[in-house]
Amino acid sequence: MEDKRQEDTLKSVLALLKSAQREEPIFGDTRSGESVSFFESVSAGLSSSGGLFMPKEFPNVLKNIPGFFNEILPSLSMAQAATILHRLFISREDIDDDSLQKMMEEAYSFEIPVEKIDEQTFIARLDRGPTASFKDFAARSISRLLDKYSEVNNKTVNILVATSGDTGVAIADAFGGAKYITVTVLYPDNGVSEVQEKQMIAVGEKYKNVQVLPVKGNFDNCQDASKILQLMRDDSQNSGEIKNQIAYKLKQEMTAEDLEKLRGEIASLNLSSANSINIWRLIPQMLQYFVSYGELVKTGKIKDGEEAVFAVPTGNVGHIMAGIFAKELGLPICKFVIGTNANNIMANIIGSGVVKHKGFANTSAPSMDILDPSNLERLLYFAALKTGNKNSIQYEKMKKDIKSITSSDHISLFSYGVTEEMLEYLRDIIWAEDVETNEEIYAMMSYQYQKNKVVLEPHGVTAFIATVRAREKKALGSCDKVIIFETAHPDKFPQALLSAGLIGAEYSHHHELEKLSELKIEDMKKPETCEMDLFKITQKIKGLAEKLQ
Repeated sequence: MEDKRQEDTLKSVLALLKSAQREEPIFGDTRSGESVSFFESVSAGLSSSGGLFMPKEFPNVLKNIPGFFNEILPSLSMAQAATILHRLFISREDIDDDSLQKMMEEAYSFEIPVEKIDEQTFIARLDRGPTASFKDFAARSISRLLDKYSEVNNKTVNILVATSGDTGVAIADAFGGAKYITVTVLYPDNGVSEVQEKQMIAVGEKYKNVQVLPVKGNFDNCQDASKILQLMRDDSQNSGEIKNQIAYKLKQEMTAEDLEKLRGEIASLNLSSANSINIWRLIPQMLQYFVSYGELVKTGKIKDGEEAVFAVPTGNVGHIMAGIFAKELGLPICKFVIGTNANNIMANIIGSGVVKHKGFANTSAPSMDILDPSNLERLLYFAALKTGNKNSIQYEKMKKDIKSITSSDHISLFSYGVTEEMLEYLRDIIWAEDVETNEEIYAMMSYQYQKNKVVLEPHGVTAFIATVRAREKKALGSCDKVIIFETAHPDKFPQALLSAGLIGAEYSHHHELEKLSELKIEDMKKPETCEMDLFKITQKIKGLAEKLQ
C-alpha cells in the first residue's frame, strides 16, 4: 500500500512538472554564452570556450506545488526524489518518464541515514553507497545518462577523470563493465589515502574498460591535464591559448608541431569528463540536500517551512554549488557553512575577498587538497547573475594567478571583475572557516566519539569544526538546525583514526573496505607512476579504447 501511494505521488508530481516545464531545458556556458542541449551538456564537459555549463534557468515549479517540501518530499524514496530533480533538467523528448525512473531506481539503491548530535545539529551520512563516499550520488546517475547518450548517438565515449580520492573510484565503479564507455582515472601518486588507492587499483583490475593512472604531481595537476585534453577536442580552440595553458598550468613547453600532433590524436577519441567540471556531476548532488532535509521533516526535527543550514567540507566547490542549485529550486535553506583544510583558498575568497594561500599541503583530508577549485568559476558566474553584474569575469587570469601566487601575496577579487555586490551576495549565503592543522581535526574526531559515541572522518570533521566556530561567532542563530555532511566512510582513513585514538572504536564498518584493509598495497598490481605527459596519457586512453573495439 505504501509503495503504491509513493508511486501515485511521483506520477502526480511528474504530471505537474510536465505542465510547467519547457520542452527543451537549455544549458549555457560561463564564458561565451554558448547554449547546448541536454545530451551535449552530458557528453561535452567543457564548452568550446573553455567555460563550464550551467542551467540557463531554475524552474520554480517545486515552490508552487502545495506541501512539496514538507509533505511530498518526506514521503518519497531517494530514487523517486532523484527522478523529480532530474526531470527538471531533462526533456521528455530525450528520456521519457518511465525510462528516467528506471535509471534512478538502478542508481539509488541505498539511503542517507541522518544522525542526531543535539537538538540543533545533525550528521547526514553520505557514505553508504557502493564505494563509501558522497561521490556515488553523481557517479551512479551520470553513468546511466552517458550510457543513454552512447545508445542514442551510437558512439563510444572515453571518459578522462581526475581525482583527489573518492571521485575516481566512484566513477570507475559506476561505469565498470559498460560496453561502449571507457574510464581513465588520473590520481596524484602519494596524494590519496592508502584505502582510496587500494579501491582504485581493485576497480581497475576488476573491469576491462577501466584504468587508473597514478601520476607525479597533485590533484590540481591532474585536473589541469584533464581539462586541457578536453579543450583539444574542439577545432575552434586557439592553439596558442592551449600552449599557454600547458605552460602555466603544467609548467611544460610544447612546440606548435607537437601540439598539432597531439590534437590529431585527441580528434580520434570521443573524449568526455565525469569530473565536477561536468554539470551532470552537480545536478544529481542536489539529491543529498533534498533527501536529508526530507528525513528531518519526516522525523519531526524540522517544522513546517523551517529553513536549515547545511555544513559542507569544501575542496573543488562542486558540492556547495549543488546546494546553491537546491536552494534556487526552493529547498528551505537559509545558509551554507563551508569548512576548508590547510588548502584554504575558498575560506580566503569568501572571508577576505582575496586570492591567497600558503602553498599546497597534503593533509588528513586529501579530497580537499585543492588550490584551484574548478567550480569557483561557476560560483562567481552565479553570483554575477544574482546581482545583475554584466561585466566579464577574468577566470583564466585568476587561474594563472592562483598557480603563480606566493604565500606572501594576495590579490583582490575586484581586480578580476568581481563586484562588491557579488561578494556580499556570497557572504550572505556562505560562512567560511578554515581548519589549518591535522591536530585540530584529530582532536574533534576524538572529542565527538567521547561525547556522542559518533565516529567521523577528516572531511566531515572540517565542516563540524566550521559549524562550531560559526555558532561561537554568532554567524548562526542559536536555534538554527544544521545538517553536517559526512562525505566519506571513516574506514577510508585508518591513519586518521589511529591519530585520533579511535582504532578499536565501535561503529558500523563498511564491508568492502574491511576486506581491502586486509590487503597490503605492495601485494596489489599498482600501475607504474606516470609523468604528467599529455602524449602518454592520450596513448593510454587510446589503448584502452582499442581493447573495447
